Amino acid sequence: MNKKTTVVVNGKKRSNTREKLIAITVLIIVFVIMLVYTILSVVTNEKFAKEINEFAKLNAKTVFSIDNIYMYSSANADRNNEDRAMWNLNVHQFTDIAIYINNRSEQELNYENSIKEIYIDNVRFSGLELGTPSLHFENVENFGKLSGTDDNKITDKLEYTVLNDGDVDYSKPQLYADCSNPIVLEYTNKDIKKNEIISDISSGLKFDGELLRKTGVFLSTIKCNVAFDITIINNYNQKFIANVYLDIPLEDSQTGDTIYNGKIVKKLENTNLIRFFRLE
Repeated sequence: MNKKTTVVVNGKKRSNTREKLIAITVLIIVFVIMLVYTILSVVTNEKFAKEINEFAKLNAKTVFSIDNIYMYSSANADRNNEDRAMWNLNVHQFTDIAIYINNRSEQELNYENSIKEIYIDNVRFSGLELGTPSLHFENVENFGKLSGTDDNKITDKLEYTVLNDGDVDYSKPQLYADCSNPIVLEYTNKDIKKNEIISDISSGLKFDGELLRKTGVFLSTIKCNVAFDITIINNYNQKFIANVYLDIPLEDSQTGDTIYNGKIVKKLENTNLIRFFRLE
């Protein structure tokens, strides 16, 4: 008659039952985690696909776009004394920006392509090494002149008054509902140099981009990208937004011209250069 033999190691019976139970439990946990992850992935993907589909439907056609942007860059300074033999200056750089919105109103002006509300917000700057940047509303009559102050600085949101007719007061942020006048802004970079002494004024001193050369400002230190959002609400209460990113023009790579020569002018133009996307 055969007898079962029990092997005892170090005084304990060898048993795989506990190890098998642990392994099965781990496998179950892994399976449950993978199942939950798969379900969440499917739900998330379906939700994302639905959002993309809805966004595509809302933007099947272009209602508003920015087709032209005109920029004028130069420099200026504050005089800290009146000694004409030697100038003590705080040097600033500025760029005036005119933005033209195309609403296809030459075809027809209606509730969809006419503006009910418009505002600018989410202003940010990047790439700058010297100075203090800011963005301002500007009176178009001051275009080409440094005019940015704390009074017209965009600190949170710049809201425009929308006009259907009448005359625009260019000293205030006002825009026609048919987008027939441009948005005019000014980027300023204040105090690039402070209390800078210029003693050689034998050839005269121009308060323009030449100041940057005379005060030893390297253009690489004042390169800046300014970004902001423009939001439009039309007369159907539909909301559109454009994300604007602009490199401040300081030099022309094609002509070799730079702001050191006094000013730089740059024009960006293209159909749907920057498109407004409908969100709701």
